[in-house]
Order: sequence, then structure tokens, then C-alpha cells
Amino acid sequence: MVSHCLFCSGKLILSQDYVEWFTQGHFSRPRFSINFPAERLTTAMTWDDLVLNPQTQQHIQDLEAWLHHGATLLHDWGMKKTLKLGYRALFYGPPGTGKTLTASLLGKYTGKDVYRIDISMVISKFIGETEKNLANLLARAENKDWVLFFDEADALFGKRTSVRDAHDKHANQEVSYLLQRVENYDGLVILASNFKSNIDKAFIRRFQSVIYFPTPNARERLMLWRNALPQQIQLAPSVDLGSLADTYELTGADTVNVVQHCCLQTLLHQSKTLSHEDLVGAIKREFSKSGKVL
Repeated sequence: MVSHCLFCSGKLILSQDYVEWFTQGHFSRPRFSINFPAERLTTAMTWDDLVLNPQTQQHIQDLEAWLHHGATLLHDWGMKKTLKLGYRALFYGPPGTGKTLTASLLGKYTGKDVYRIDISMVISKFIGETEKNLANLLARAENKDWVLFFDEADALFGKRTSVRDAHDKHANQEVSYLLQRVENYDGLVILASNFKSNIDKAFIRRFQSVIYFPTPNARERLMLWRNALPQQIQLAPSVDLGSLADTYELTGADTVNVVQHCCLQTLLHQSKTLSHEDLVGAIKREFSKSGKVL
């Protein structure tokens, strides 16, 4: 008499990831798509190009130490019994202060792929779809040792509200699910936001690192100016970078934009010399983009 096993009667279907693993010995990097709404972050810059205050630098070094030695801590030192798998960090501060670059450099110097999640493709107005989209993404990333970077994370991990109707109840359930799912991810998850207060407190309590990226001070702004200007550019005698750094509160991203504009103008006019007026004009142009007034 032949017994029939219900669990053995179906087809065994492997995911494409594991087909590649068994046939080629490695996982291929996924392409950006609706099924994997994330792009890999890379950078040609180095740690020397990232200008941060000493306290922020120390927090980043602690995070880098976990990326290098987290597996040893969990497995070789036997702390898997008391510590959760994975690591969760919050980067917060004004735009252009180095949050995305820091994530890119962490991947570059620890040999890990960093993927920036396109939150607009994860969030759905249909009930249950946001949770499903995030679950699919995290399932794809599981056991790959990838760093997941959620930029402008407020949209996905924002504060829960008081329940007034069924929509509020579902929204709060959604945040609870996201909290649980991210907490169970076995790699590094970085949430980035302009304001710490925008992130639900339940997430804050579960972060191992909460790192503030402030607007650079005058000394740091001077370093940013020096790092951004190419060697091919000559500064006119009227240019005092120290004075510019003291006077204009630019972020790193602002400074790069100003230098790019000035360099393009010098090439356009077949010149390699920047004047004080050139730089101030470009700074005014940059400030006008965000509604700032000199």
C-alpha cells in the first residue's frame, strides 16, 4: 500500500536568488524594479571628503565597528542569545549634511552593498499593500548582508495618530507591522529624516544608534570649501575662503552645488579663475532655491 504525502505532492520552486546561488555560487545584485524598489548607492568619495563634527564622527565609527565585528559579537562571542539580529540606526538633521554620503561610505569601507529604498514605490493607498511591498523587499534582502537605507523615512515610519476612524486604525496597525518587520531584519537598517521628532517613538526606542547631522560650523564649512574646489581652479586675490565660511551658512551639498555652478561658468567663459563676485553670486543663486535671503 502506497501512502500519499500531501506535503510531497507539489512542486518545489526555488527563488531566482537561490537558483543563482546553487548554480553560480553567488547572489546577483538585483535591478531596480517594482519588485525591488531600491537602488544601490556607490561613491567615489572617501572618508576625508566627509566633514562632520567630532561627536557625529564618533557615532559613525561605532556604527562602522558593528558592520566589521557584529558577526563576531553575535556568533563567536555567543551574544546571539541576548542581542537581536541586525542593527537599526537613525540619521537625522537638515538636508545636505551628509546622511546619504555616510551610508554610501559605510558600505564602501566595509564591503557591503547599500540600497536606498524608493519609499514612494513601497507606500500604497490600498490596504495591506504597503506591508506586502516592504515584506517582499526585506525577504529579498534577508541573509544578503545588505545595508538598507530609507531616505525621508518619515513617510513610512512616521508617528502613529489617535484613532478616530477605521483609516487611522489601519494606519497605526501598518506602522506597528513595519516596526516589527524592520526589527527582525538581520542586517543594518538606516532611517534618515530631517527631524527626529517625525519618527514614531516606538522606532526610536529600538534604534541602537541615533545620530545627529547638524549644519556645519564655520571651521567645517571652510574644510568643505577646500574639499570641493578642484585643483584646476585658481582663486582671485579677492577671494577669502575663511570669510566666506564665516559669512554664509552652507551645507556640504550647498557648497558642492555652488562650486559646480562656478566651475561650469569658468569653462563657459574659457577661464580658470574664480573671483569673490563669482562665488557670492553662486551662493545667492543657491540660497534662492530654498527661499533663503542673504
